[in-house]
Amino acid sequence: MQLLRLTVLAVSCTAVLASAPAISGIVNAASWVPPNLPNSGIAQGAIFTLLGTGLGPSTLQQASSYPLPTTQGLGGTTIQVTVGGVSETCVMVYTSSAQVAARLPSATPLGSGTLTLSYQGGSSSIAIQVLAANFGTSALNEGGTGPGVVTDTSYNAITMINAAHAGDNLVLWGTGLGAVTGDETEPPPTGNLDAGQVQVLVGNQPATVSYAGRSSSPGLDQINFVVPAGVTGCKTSIAVTVEGVTGNVTTTSIAPAGQTTCGDTYNALTAANLQKAMASGSLNIAGVELSRIDGGDDYVNSAFTSFPVDSLIRSYGGVFGPSIGNCLAYEIEGSSLVITDPIKPSFLDAGSQLMITGPGGVKTVSATSTGYYFSTLATASPFYIAPGNYTAANGGGGSNVAAFNWDVTLPPSVVPNIPASINRSQNLTVTWTGGSAFPVVSIYLYNGVKATSTLKSYVDIICTAEGSAGSFTIPAAFLGLLPPDGFGTPTTAGVSIEIGGVALNHFTVVGSPGIDEGFFTAFIANGAVATIQ
Repeated sequence: MQLLRLTVLAVSCTAVLASAPAISGIVNAASWVPPNLPNSGIAQGAIFTLLGTGLGPSTLQQASSYPLPTTQGLGGTTIQVTVGGVSETCVMVYTSSAQVAARLPSATPLGSGTLTLSYQGGSSSIAIQVLAANFGTSALNEGGTGPGVVTDTSYNAITMINAAHAGDNLVLWGTGLGAVTGDETEPPPTGNLDAGQVQVLVGNQPATVSYAGRSSSPGLDQINFVVPAGVTGCKTSIAVTVEGVTGNVTTTSIAPAGQTTCGDTYNALTAANLQKAMASGSLNIAGVELSRIDGGDDYVNSAFTSFPVDSLIRSYGGVFGPSIGNCLAYEIEGSSLVITDPIKPSFLDAGSQLMITGPGGVKTVSATSTGYYFSTLATASPFYIAPGNYTAANGGGGSNVAAFNWDVTLPPSVVPNIPASINRSQNLTVTWTGGSAFPVVSIYLYNGVKATSTLKSYVDIICTAEGSAGSFTIPAAFLGLLPPDGFGTPTTAGVSIEIGGVALNHFTVVGSPGIDEGFFTAFIANGAVATIQ
């Protein structure tokens, strides 16, 4: 459940006057996948969340004892679902004005139907797609992305500073494994829910599943699995597929044997940095990124941040990509495809301007806010970003970050081999040449569908590989997230596939408090739109 959001909600809604209910959205309570994507349906027996206004009382009310409320409602809120002419009353979990959670009865028929919420004599309805299974993994940021809620068998959370190891037995938590029998207003019976149909990929490798079923709480599911051999990384992906439906993708942290913290190489999450963060209580991360994705503009994007340890272990760790050899997927609703970390750091003053110098001349980028710099460098040919040497400097520095002058050299771009079409049910191997000059190659697959009259739902799959590898295989579990009727560009159906070599250098900067890990990166990704079979 979205406990952090609820804490904020309970404070901010105390002055809201009662109004007619109006539902604006329905999501799996763990994954928060937006509408019209292949995994946006609600599974039989799963906990779901309704968003809107006037849905319940201004002060949050939670069901606190068994039997859990159904027809009698909670705080005046009741929910009924109708599919194929069959109506069921949902089991209430909590209610408030802007957010309500309930459990979909296992007896709800499969297919398209209508869910209706009633409160204080008013009602509001929304369409619902009921699936046999659709496991949503809970995330530490409570937003369905980033580090997942994974524990050891003693229920200690697995994090970057308490990493697991190959061969460990772990427990993944979420909701949506499927229907159960019995009274769903009471604590559920334990037992495997067809565990043979549950497939778990850890670091793109299949894991052995020993249990997949209800926990001690109604609607809350757990999957017990063993970490595969040969898998390490602070942002090791976890993808769960049940009955052919892949849920939201999260990460966990896997360390080499004998090591407490995880440790990556190309990002800020090195073992040394995490040990420093544990000792000092925070990690200061900065990045200056020059980027262009085929068909887009040239950008510079830069941030100077400080993460307290508790925030760091719940965040994306300063980068959107996974550990090398992994894939991640972001499912986002918006007017455009923009990925945003739900965990916000504090920003550090690094000066009023950045000066970027490269083969195309000097660009001055003013801070849009303290510690954050963004600018469009070029929108058409001749583009600014091209192979060559670049420097980034902040003049006299700022109150938190002293003056620096970073450099990076961008080699000639890798040459991708983009397939004309992909099959969502089969693994996809992509290849490229010219990658040996880069430590890392990033692979992007993205497309979108209409969500509302003004918004779209996007899927963005990001994989990372060693540049010299020349090839990478994307599991079918990830490809199944792509809507088959989606568009790769606003005017082209399919999926956009882009591959780019990432040039990067690491730096530290003195100051108060300065930067523990700074990056200067440059990349150009090229590709094409492939049709979807």
